[in-house]
Amino acid sequence: MLAAPRGDVNPIDTSRGVLDSRDMAETVARSPRRHDVIVIGGGNGGMSLAARLRKRGCPDVALIEPSAHHVYKPLQNYVAGGLARRDELVRAQTSLVPQGVRLYPSAAQRVDAGRREVMLADDTVLVAGDVVIACGAETDWESLPGARRALRDGIACTSFELEHVERTWDRIRALDRGTAVFTLHGQPASGRETALKPLFLACDHWRRRGVLSDLRVVLVHDADRLHPVDEIAGAIRTAIDDYGVEVLASTRVESIEQDVLAVDGPEGTARIAADLIHLLPPYRAPAFVGESGLAGEQTRGFVDVDPRTLQHRDHPHIWALGDAADLGDARTGGALRHQVKTVVENIPRRRSGRPLLEYDGYTVAPITTSRRALVFGEYDSRTHRVMRTIPLLDPLRPRPWWLALDRWVLPQLYWHGIVRGRV
Repeated sequence: MLAAPRGDVNPIDTSRGVLDSRDMAETVARSPRRHDVIVIGGGNGGMSLAARLRKRGCPDVALIEPSAHHVYKPLQNYVAGGLARRDELVRAQTSLVPQGVRLYPSAAQRVDAGRREVMLADDTVLVAGDVVIACGAETDWESLPGARRALRDGIACTSFELEHVERTWDRIRALDRGTAVFTLHGQPASGRETALKPLFLACDHWRRRGVLSDLRVVLVHDADRLHPVDEIAGAIRTAIDDYGVEVLASTRVESIEQDVLAVDGPEGTARIAADLIHLLPPYRAPAFVGESGLAGEQTRGFVDVDPRTLQHRDHPHIWALGDAADLGDARTGGALRHQVKTVVENIPRRRSGRPLLEYDGYTVAPITTSRRALVFGEYDSRTHRVMRTIPLLDPLRPRPWWLALDRWVLPQLYWHGIVRGRV
């Protein structure tokens, strides 16, 4: 059982004396609704966290999520690569909310960390013993001039937004000559390594059709290394060389105008005319995090938590995990499972004064190197040391069983286990 939260606050200010009818109506409208734990975000991390909290004995959990649909994002790249259907990755949000969890279909606007209050877009005010921020990051197309227009006009595509995944596959299979450009960038990025999935799935498709030799395939990457883990970088390099992909390292996309990308790299600025442009979106932190004073000077607007305990550095009742937290490379679904378990354990430990557990830094880079094989690169996001959860099987060698695990086994495990708090 979770220990009861300490230090409840009185949300109603009666210092002015007797309230008139207008004041009374406003007070009633904004009178906080109390919950034991408030979870902001109903995606992978938030939904599974709420379920685990309930199973752990938390008596009252509130879940804040404005979207009516829940998306299993790892399958988006498979839809974009022609290996999955769109209807496999979307379910109604209400069908997944755990029993005993109160869903608020609105967006968080502000968090008062001192009072442990969360203000919603519909003017609802919630107060709780602990608040967990698990709302992810936001795409920031405005920071890349011309990107939104290129997506709207069909010049560019992306597998990272649900509305574009099917059109991405349409563009890939229709291309048989010209130039295809795929972009990759460092943090912040949600599932950064998975941006290589559509690249390699497309190359394998073009090779099978016999048109790969008629295409110039370019990867534009803003770092000098393909991956911070040497062993995973080596596996990526093997696939890149096999397909003949041209890599523009330490090169940043500055803008998109019609079908031309303006890039800036070691040799200066250049323009690349492309027949297909696949974009890894720019990302930004949710605005309410900074406006609530929960970011740090070096966190770029993301929640400033201790990367070991996932507890806010200044506010012990505030926690964060996933893409919304400043956790470096730990922005993957695999990392979330470990982070959720850490927070679920640490909330009652904080309340009872016991030492907090530490998140082990686990994250994973599942990269399809073809339509038949995948590299399941597990590593520590802090030390960039390779990790292995399945003994005797080398996760860095492309194998069909890793693809089967990522494509078919994990989605079923997700819908029936992870978001249900069972795994």
